[in-house]
Order: sequence, then C-alpha cells, then structure tokens
Amino acid sequence: MRILLVQSPTGRPEVPIFPIGLAFIAGQLSRHEISGLDLSLNNEYKTTLQEEIRTFNPDIVAISLRNIDDSSYPVTYSYIKPFTEIMKVLESWEGTVIAGGTGFSIYPELIMDQYPRIDYGIPGEGEIVFPELVDHIEKGTAIEGWSGGRILPWKQTDLSELSPPDYRFIDISRYCLPDAIGVQSRRGCAFRCTYCTYSYLSGSRFRERPVDRVVKDISELASLGVSRFQFVDSIFNVPEDYFEELLAALEEADCKLSWSAWIDENVTRKQLEKMKNAGAVKVDFSPDAITDKGLKRLGKRMRAADLLPAVRSAREVGLQVGVNFFNGNPGEGFWAFLKKIWFMLKVRLTLGWKSTFVNIGTIRVYAHSPLAGYMKQKGQVDEDCTFFEPVFYKICGPGDWLYRLFQRIRRLRHG
Repeated sequence: MRILLVQSPTGRPEVPIFPIGLAFIAGQLSRHEISGLDLSLNNEYKTTLQEEIRTFNPDIVAISLRNIDDSSYPVTYSYIKPFTEIMKVLESWEGTVIAGGTGFSIYPELIMDQYPRIDYGIPGEGEIVFPELVDHIEKGTAIEGWSGGRILPWKQTDLSELSPPDYRFIDISRYCLPDAIGVQSRRGCAFRCTYCTYSYLSGSRFRERPVDRVVKDISELASLGVSRFQFVDSIFNVPEDYFEELLAALEEADCKLSWSAWIDENVTRKQLEKMKNAGAVKVDFSPDAITDKGLKRLGKRMRAADLLPAVRSAREVGLQVGVNFFNGNPGEGFWAFLKKIWFMLKVRLTLGWKSTFVNIGTIRVYAHSPLAGYMKQKGQVDEDCTFFEPVFYKICGPGDWLYRLFQRIRRLRHG
C-alpha cells in the first residue's frame, strides 16, 4: 500500500525536530511504499499536504501529533489549531486517516471524538499495531485482540525484535541544527516524577534496545552526513550497566559524531569522562526543583546538594551543560525561585556563560500524571478536568509576578 507519514504542523516557525517516531514506524513498513512529510517545516502546510496527496496518491495518511501545546507559561501556544486545519484538508480526501504520536496518546478518546475524520487512532507505541492495521485495511481481516471501534489497543513493542528506524524516509538534511536529530536507545522510565507521563506512555521500567543496533543507527546517520544527534531517552545514565556498555561500544565504534543526552545527577566524574571520550559534547540535567522538599514532592531521587557538583564536574571534563528548573513546584515558593535565579547566575558566571545554560519553566500538568490526580484530590481543579486545555502548577502572588517579568525579559531578549 501507499502510505504517507505526516508530522503535524506547528503553525509557526520553530526549530526543526526530526520525527524519530515516524522513522520507527517507517522502519516496520518495508513491504509498503512510503513517503514522509514534515508539515512543521513549512508555513504553507495546507497547500503542501494537498500537493503531496495529489502527487503521491496515498491509500493511507498517518499523522503524528507530537505535542498539544508548547507548555509555556504565561503565554501558551497551541498546536491544535494547525492540526484542525489539516483535518479540514483531509475531509475532501477519500482515503484512510490514522492518528498517533505522544500528544495524541495522552488524549486519544478526546481527540477522536473531536475529529470524526480520523478513521483509526493508535495510542502508545505504534510499531506493532500500525503494520497490523495496514494489513487489516489491505486484506479486510480482523486484528487480534481488537473488538472494533476507532481506537486500537495499546501494545508495547519488544525492542529486541524492533526493526531499525528508517532515517531515509524523509530528507534528513533539513534537520541540521544541534539536537534536532534523535537516537533512541531505551524506552520507559522506572522513576515516578509527579509531573511526567513517560511511564504512562512507555511503561514504568526501562526497556533497552540491543547496543549493536543503537550503534548501527548512529553509523547510518554518519553515512547520511549527520554530524550531531541527541539521545532522546528519558534518562541516559540509567540503568547503569547498560549505560556503561553503550558508552564502551560508542567509543570502540569511533563514529566521529557528536551527541548530547539527558542525565541525572547520580553520575560520576569518570562516567562523564567516558561520555566525552564516546563523543558527548553536552549533557542536560533536569532537577526541576532546587530544595530537598521540592525534590521529594516531585518524586526525584537526588538531593539538592548533588546538583552543583554534577554540573561542575561536567564542565570540568569539557562538556556543555544545560539545567532545567520549574517555578512554583509543590513545596517551593518565592524564595526557591530567587534561589534558582541565583544558581543560574552563579554557574553561568563561574563555569562559562556560553557553555552553561539554565532554563526556568512552569509545570504544564498533563492527564495521567500523578500531579494531575493530586490536583483533583486537593480540589485545585474540577473533578472532570481533562487537562487538555493548559493547566499549570504555579505559585501566586510575588513569585508569579516576578516569574512573569523574568519570562517577558527572556522573550524580548530572544525574540
């Protein structure tokens, strides 16, 4: 069958992000004719989609909705409007429309009810279900374990049997910025950060891909002229034995590609040196809170005292460092925000202004996260709140006013 894999438009110019989820889907469809289309790269996305349908003439259009909005407070940009516009384009087309992606997977019932043009929705990992659905459409046979309806059952992928992502299904040369191209070595997360949906989407344990296949992905990127990528795993240095095995394999392969990854603060100086020797150029930490009380309330396994030594060690071995905080966490207020500002100034001034980055955001609460349940339990939102429209966990009063001023200054500075 002829299948058009589409990344949903953002509706505004943004840093291009290679659609790694669709690349994995494409990798499982080798017997079909595939075309890839990233509508986030083109502001004329409606015309672009119409033209691609006309020239490629697909039997199936499969759309990945990666994000519901940009999770930014106090000004939040929604990706639902451009998604709605391409749904309208597809109303006059007679083929099969399938929807999936991480944003879709958090709200499958709501989105399917809102968009009757979608014939089938695939929540969660799609590498098993998508090919089964295509066979069902092609042959008219039933899918095992599916009782009908428009939403297909969740099926977790056995990563040891997963075919590699197809990095050639779309023109990869358009994703030339740092961290725009992803490599995935594991899925799921064993940690229960209260704001996070990783365990809901991919399971509450770490599932690793065979190391040799991850290295093969990187070699494929090198052959395509890619010079830098990002590991898109929830956390790169856990499980520790797999982390060490992968680093050893990367150093031995000597692919000459630079890379970045998200790690937590339970990393040693020796491990950071191994990362550097294996090609790492940047690490990102996500403590999110800056006090022990805030860390405990977010479900973090670190202590506040662990952060600065980890950042300093990473800088000393020659890595760029990013640190992510949230403002207004449970258990943290105005003084914690000032402490984060001070930390930002301190590390950037002492460890390198152009090599040490600190971001302070606000928790955008999503359905199926522990924090969503907590807010309902405490009466902070209505019991029937879906969290589809943006809901933020934030402080009130001076802390919120100061944060709004901080964000306004950043927007003016960065355009």
